[in-house]
Amino acid sequence: MNHLDIIKTKDGSISLKSSEFKEPFHCSLGAKKEALEKFIYPSDLKNYERSKNLFTLDVCFGMGYNTACLMEELHNHKISLNWWGLEKDKSPLTIALNKDIYTSGWSNETLSNLKAIQCLNHWKTKSGEGQMLWGDARQQIHLIPHEIKFDLIFLDPFSPQKCPELWTEEFLKTLSRKLSKKGRIITYCTAAAIRATLRRTGLEIRSILPTNLHLRDWSIGTIASKDFEIEKNTANSVNLWQSLTQMEEAHLKTNASIPYRDPHGKSSKEEILKRRAIEQQSSNFEATSSWKKRWINTKSN
Repeated sequence: MNHLDIIKTKDGSISLKSSEFKEPFHCSLGAKKEALEKFIYPSDLKNYERSKNLFTLDVCFGMGYNTACLMEELHNHKISLNWWGLEKDKSPLTIALNKDIYTSGWSNETLSNLKAIQCLNHWKTKSGEGQMLWGDARQQIHLIPHEIKFDLIFLDPFSPQKCPELWTEEFLKTLSRKLSKKGRIITYCTAAAIRATLRRTGLEIRSILPTNLHLRDWSIGTIASKDFEIEKNTANSVNLWQSLTQMEEAHLKTNASIPYRDPHGKSSKEEILKRRAIEQQSSNFEATSSWKKRWINTKSN
């Protein structure tokens, strides 16, 4: 049974830690801060102000921070939201909605939408509408009408080693096929396996930059899109993301880039990890340890 412990983060918001996955839902710096910096700011919402609807898919909804922050931001941009969510476990949202420190952080409309997701699995207001699909995301995603294409896909499962089921080549291909022409997949994950897989699906990838200028050597996430032409029209896009560095590109040529595979969409975590380990052992790619040593030496010289 998955036990969830409440933890308080440095920005004052609360998060949870899962006994099943042995990971917190958010970084210690802040649950809300992470949602904004790793998902909302890279969404570059002002580029959608001329659109009638912003189609968004939240994969691994969890406590709802990414979606709630999006709803709050859209009030300022006057954009209607057409939202879909994928989540297996309702308990993180239930726990959150029973805590004043969580509920006090949202407007009445956003809070009403979150409660509707919990109780009714859907919501509809003058600002948009949404539908939650509870269950295994690998199967539930196929219940979304084929004609719906998403401008934004927030990909926020537990880390690939803890939850490989939602980082597989097959699932990421499915997500890429659900993107609109200039849509983007946004994730906190910077793993070589995930970036290499996204690139193989035909998407361009960028590194999300931290807002702290002193930490700019390190990426805090990944954006994948069919078309980054939108960058040319965005004055501050350079402050949000950048092309992969030489070090990051070299990482994609190591055995860390071997993908997670789930041919039939039903493999267990153990099966997926074992399959990848066997493929890594037989690979001719550079060992990740060698890559790491080479770049540490480069940076120290």
